[in-house]
Amino acid sequence: MRSPRIRAFMLLATGAALGVFVFSLLVQLPRPADAAGQEQSKAQGGKAGDEQAVRKAAAGLVQAMNKGDLDALMAFWTPDADYMDETGKITRGKDALTALFKKGLAEYKGSKITGKTNSLKFPRPEVAIEDGTLEFAAPDGSKESNRYIVVWVKSGDRWLISNARDLPDEVTDVPSLAYPQLKGLEWLVGEWQDASDKIDVHLVCKWDLNKSFLLVQYEVKSPGQDPLQVTQRIGWDEYNNMIRSWTFDSQGGFGESYWQRDGNRWVAATSGILPDGGTGGATIVVEFVDQNTFLWRSLDREVDGQPLADSEIKFVRKATK
Repeated sequence: MRSPRIRAFMLLATGAALGVFVFSLLVQLPRPADAAGQEQSKAQGGKAGDEQAVRKAAAGLVQAMNKGDLDALMAFWTPDADYMDETGKITRGKDALTALFKKGLAEYKGSKITGKTNSLKFPRPEVAIEDGTLEFAAPDGSKESNRYIVVWVKSGDRWLISNARDLPDEVTDVPSLAYPQLKGLEWLVGEWQDASDKIDVHLVCKWDLNKSFLLVQYEVKSPGQDPLQVTQRIGWDEYNNMIRSWTFDSQGGFGESYWQRDGNRWVAATSGILPDGGTGGATIVVEFVDQNTFLWRSLDREVDGQPLADSEIKFVRKATK
């Protein structure tokens, strides 16, 4: 069992904190040009001041870590903050975080900690997302570092941490907050074909904008029937802390799945509504075999309470042209 460690903090805001609302104005009142310019200048000045304040807070956090000052460190966290380490373990609440970081400070006593902010974005005026890196130089000369994303929230005239996560070691690019959680399924990206002579299934998987979702398109061909088109969107549910997916087919059916990882398998509890109003469910297992092969299984299938036989499809990656 690993001891608690203070490494790179990755902050993910809740859906409410990251929500972006776009309003279309039916009527826009004219404003004098000089007044508009003054407001724009004021907004730009405010953002620049907030950016400086967030960078100062990030530097203060690192300074507290170097000093081993637990009280100063915890002063940067909100009372209801939570933190997930790179293994996926979540610690919630300031008391639990205090106990965790107390052990971490002891472990890194004598180390020199440096922080680097790679980028800083403001999705809302009171929310700042920092993408950066922490490096730990131990007294014996060894070093370790890893990437983080930090979301700071403004509280009065201060910027505080409300939610934090470490990025896994293999994550070096963070185009979206969901990407680190979905990266384990990145091997799916590409074009696939079933390896069976009983059914003809063609699958294409690609990233959506900013790698915020995985988009999967299936085409299922059966003798004597029109091809069935199935679209699936796989994303990260921050509120429930799990991968979820939503599936829609060309006949009007739709479903939802909740995913959990089990080694090289992803197990998805699935339920759906059929085009005729019936209901169904299954446990879908997606098993990684190698970079060019995976197995898709549908277990414990039922429609309107009636059991159906399990099924399995082997997919192989199609060679790129």
